[in-house]
Amino acid sequence: MSRIRKYRIGPACLVAASMALPLTTIAGEVGDIQWHGYLTSAFMVSSDGNYSGDVSDAGGAKDTRLGLNISTQVDESLSFAAQIKGKGTEDFIMELDWAFASYNVSEVMTLRFGKIKYPVGMYNEFIDVGYTYPWIRPPEGFYNQDAVGPNLTRVSYQGFGADFSTYSGDTELGFSLFGGVVDVPDGHVNQLIGAKFSVNMEDEIRFELSANTGVMEVDNSEGRQMMMDGERHTTYTAGIIVDRTNFIFSSEFGQAIMGRKIAGNRPMDMTSGYAMMGYRMGEYMPHITWEQWDVDGGWGQEVIGVGVRKELTTNSALKLEVRQVTPETTPKPAGGLGLFSDVPTEKDVTIVGVAIEMVF
Repeated sequence: MSRIRKYRIGPACLVAASMALPLTTIAGEVGDIQWHGYLTSAFMVSSDGNYSGDVSDAGGAKDTRLGLNISTQVDESLSFAAQIKGKGTEDFIMELDWAFASYNVSEVMTLRFGKIKYPVGMYNEFIDVGYTYPWIRPPEGFYNQDAVGPNLTRVSYQGFGADFSTYSGDTELGFSLFGGVVDVPDGHVNQLIGAKFSVNMEDEIRFELSANTGVMEVDNSEGRQMMMDGERHTTYTAGIIVDRTNFIFSSEFGQAIMGRKIAGNRPMDMTSGYAMMGYRMGEYMPHITWEQWDVDGGWGQEVIGVGVRKELTTNSALKLEVRQVTPETTPKPAGGLGLFSDVPTEKDVTIVGVAIEMVF
């Protein structure tokens, strides 16, 4: 469980670990079935325009979500876990987030197979469990999954994975290989293959490098840009988390090579990144985040956000957040600026949010 002790802000880390991290060996007696869950209740409003995830000047609670996790230890080497979730952006229709088995080949090697949480990004494997990080929304310059967005992370993939880990003194070294296919709303990413290298220095400093590539397959019956059909999509990411007593710093940067140019010979390759600093003061943790998403074709956005998190109980927290979003003036191919679906009249758009997060 040491993988997330420092990620969690509060003492309920073992609950979040068992329900959120596919790479974590599931604890419990053979045959026991364990249930866990999480709930986010959130309200967000923008000063102008319609922002990603149905955030508008009318406000709304589309970021509200619920997840339930089941896990069991089949025998001493084999375990199984699955998770279903419902989100406000999808009218709370329950869907299978992931369902996979883990087989411990040895003390240093674990195999996974099934529908597995996507392993790219420092927070992506538990991104739906909002209690595990400071923000209401993780930096969208890196984690947003809109069709015309950063394109660095996905929800899950269907296939296989192999994880290797060893120690050098108190430092854990990890290496992962993964491959298969990713379902997207209007197609697939086929021939997915990727690798990740990680370093964990006593949970105080964590570092990851990853690379993956796949071939886009776009359904002709859907409205997504058909120019991406058959193109190779390659991404590279690097991330670090420093968590020393009360101070926390995290940063990630990535590049997506889309393999295609659009009308006007504009390239779709993009770079994304963010940096966050926070400081714990008893039950409170104020934090500030800068993020940037730039596409070679000219569109993207910059965001400055400030927020505060307050621990309510040992497994719940209240979050308040204000973000200033400055989209580039070049529109996306599908219309709109930055991650807005329309063109705001303001140069700088303010987004305010409040959320209660819990695990159980």
